[in-house]
Amino acid sequence: LLGLLRHKTILLVTHSPEIIGSQFVDRVIEIKEGQIVETLHESKKEDHDVLVPPLKARSFHEVDNEDDLPIEGDIPSATLHYEDSLVSPSIKSPFGAHLEEHLFTPIDESLQKTYSEEDTSGKLVVVEEREAGRVSSEVFMAYFNAVGGWPVVLTLLVVQCTWQGLQVASDLWLSAWTSTGSKLTPEEFHANAQYNISIYAILAVGSSVMVVFRSLTISCASLRASKKLFNDLAKSLLRAPMRFFDVNPLGRILNRFSGDINQVDGRIPGSMSYFMATLFMLLFSLGTTIFVIKSMGLILLPLMWIYYKVGSMFVQPARELERLSKTTSSPMFNHISESIDGAILVRAFGPNQVRRFERTHYAKVDRNNEVHMSYDFASQWFTFRVQVVSAAMLFIISVSLIWMHNSITAGLIGLVLNYSLQITSNLEGIVWVWSGLETAMVAPERVAEYTNVDQEASRVIPGAASSEWPQDGSISFKNVSFRYKTKDPLVLKDISFDVKSGEKIGIVGRTGAGKSSLTMALFRINEIASGTVEIAGVNTATVGVKTLRESMAIIPQNPILFKGTLRSYLDPLDQYSDAQLWDVLKKVRLTDRIASETDKLASIVEENGENYSVGERQMLCMARALLRQAKIVIMDEATAAMDHETDQNLQRVIREEFATSTVLTIAHRLDTVLD
Repeated sequence: LLGLLRHKTILLVTHSPEIIGSQFVDRVIEIKEGQIVETLHESKKEDHDVLVPPLKARSFHEVDNEDDLPIEGDIPSATLHYEDSLVSPSIKSPFGAHLEEHLFTPIDESLQKTYSEEDTSGKLVVVEEREAGRVSSEVFMAYFNAVGGWPVVLTLLVVQCTWQGLQVASDLWLSAWTSTGSKLTPEEFHANAQYNISIYAILAVGSSVMVVFRSLTISCASLRASKKLFNDLAKSLLRAPMRFFDVNPLGRILNRFSGDINQVDGRIPGSMSYFMATLFMLLFSLGTTIFVIKSMGLILLPLMWIYYKVGSMFVQPARELERLSKTTSSPMFNHISESIDGAILVRAFGPNQVRRFERTHYAKVDRNNEVHMSYDFASQWFTFRVQVVSAAMLFIISVSLIWMHNSITAGLIGLVLNYSLQITSNLEGIVWVWSGLETAMVAPERVAEYTNVDQEASRVIPGAASSEWPQDGSISFKNVSFRYKTKDPLVLKDISFDVKSGEKIGIVGRTGAGKSSLTMALFRINEIASGTVEIAGVNTATVGVKTLRESMAIIPQNPILFKGTLRSYLDPLDQYSDAQLWDVLKKVRLTDRIASETDKLASIVEENGENYSVGERQMLCMARALLRQAKIVIMDEATAAMDHETDQNLQRVIREEFATSTVLTIAHRLDTVLD
């Protein structure tokens, strides 16, 4: 602030007394309950000397005490380059030429680096996997079982055969009825009309009933499969370890729940219904046509083979383009989601960054549109070739009927011509619908991919610990090593220490030292690489993760509040009375804040607790911990965003209310630990 920004007007919102009392602050304004209380002081603005030099000009610092000297070997592990710095090398340094030779902190190149700069295994977000080739039979079998298995399939076959049989019967009956016109007198023809119409109407109504029954069966079976796949996906992700969400961005997960589940809900049932209808219409129409034209139908076999080859050539690229469409949609959704969440930050960096985000968005949209355009090209290629073959097939059938006009009736000729037109359209349609069905089955394939992700350990292990566990808050780490992902470097290396029940332990260290990793190992957010962690003499690896996490309470730096009532947040299992809730709110000094709400304990907590300040959210977390009387309480830099008064209140609660509990405090502020 006093380096590169020293000539700028700076508005600094803070509750830090060190900053408020600084000689470099020209004016301090106190705000309380939405109003300016007073201007604490206003001094004459002076052009002070630079207090903190820019990053690149920071060459050395004076050592006031030998304890301030850096630990030997505590040196950054990667070389700093100009392009990695926040300060452009083109900017002239304001600190004089004598500092130019000290632009970088010296680095001992002989030290072994903790990571390779060319190694990409440490990449946080992994590239989304995309299957290749045909959709595996396991995916079809999984969907087959989800819809209900053989009972549903056999029911559909019976209904479909009955429907198509009634369709052919009604057409044959109509053909036979019209053929009697040349053999009967007008009076006889009209006399039989009511009977013929009645039979035809019965066949038509029966066919309609079968269509309705088929649609209902497919809809119910597909809805059942969709619910099962959605529930399996949700259960799998809710039980997935935290490292899964570290490497898979939100947009990718949302695409599974929105785009893929939407395909399972709508496209697959429609494709299945259309495929079955088209297949049976083709089989019965082709069978009837061959039955009428007899040996001339053999000429159609080569054309059927051509249809098959053209369809096979189209299905493969169509399937891959469908997969590619989904994998290009995920980055687009993820970019939109991140841009919305960080819109204020993007705008704060100026119009150049806004335009950069716009260009990135356009590039991702164009990438997705390229896939859709390629699919349109493939579709036009397929349509042209199918229509050529269909015209050849219709020509052969027409020539056959002309050749056999003396041996068949006019009604049969009309019936076969009608069916031949259906055959050509059905042959084209069945390839289209099979292509659509197979590409739609990519959605269950992608859902199954997330359904089969690695899961956390068992939530509850019967008999692993008594119902009263933990009886005390003792903690023991024995040779514990911890890493976030497989093959990642260890962030905790052979850690061993013991904490007695009721002790208040402060954990300090610079950023990245592994303070929060201790908490993750304790809660089994990720499994430890080696060693054991014991609570009250019980190895936590033998206890279910639900049981383990319920035994402790945590007040995080950025608490998350779910949308709902305040009571449901404090007591989600409805185990405590209103009096108990008000009692803990009084202890954390939030009684007046909650009492001012119209609905009191029934007042609404907005998403992420947006209607509460960060300090109030942390005190609500403290209230939950007080309700449960947890034996072990972890504070993960909980006071970092608190003002001094709230911090002191939190320390008071720990001293008075958690006097017998074990408290682990991770903090940067020294007085928080020394209290």
